[in-house]
Amino acid sequence: MSELNEKEAELARREALLAEREAQLEKEQAEFAAAKERGEEGKKSFLNNNDPNFVNPKEKLYDKFPLTVHQMDIIIGVLFALIILFLVLGMTHTSFFGLFGG
Repeated sequence: MSELNEKEAELARREALLAEREAQLEKEQAEFAAAKERGEEGKKSFLNNNDPNFVNPKEKLYDKFPLTVHQMDIIIGVLFALIILFLVLGMTHTSFFGLFGG
C-alpha cells in the first residue's frame, strides 16, 4: 500500500511540475505575441534611429537592378577582388597585361 501512495505522490508532484511549466510557457507565448504585435516599433539600431520609413542603403542599391541579392553579392565580391588585384599590381609596379605574357 505504501508503494501505491509513493507512486501517487510522485504522479501528483510530476503533474504539479507539468502545470507549472505549462503556465510558464503560456506566459512566455503571451509575451512573445505582445512583442510580435509591437513589431519593429521598439527596435532602434545604429542606422534607423527609430525612423519608420527607414530603408537600408544596401537594399536601395538592390532595388535599382533586376538581380537577386545573391547575384548582386557575387558581382560586388568580384569587383572588390578586382580592386584589390589592381591595388596590389600597382603597388608592386607590375603591368596587368604582363601577367598574360604581353
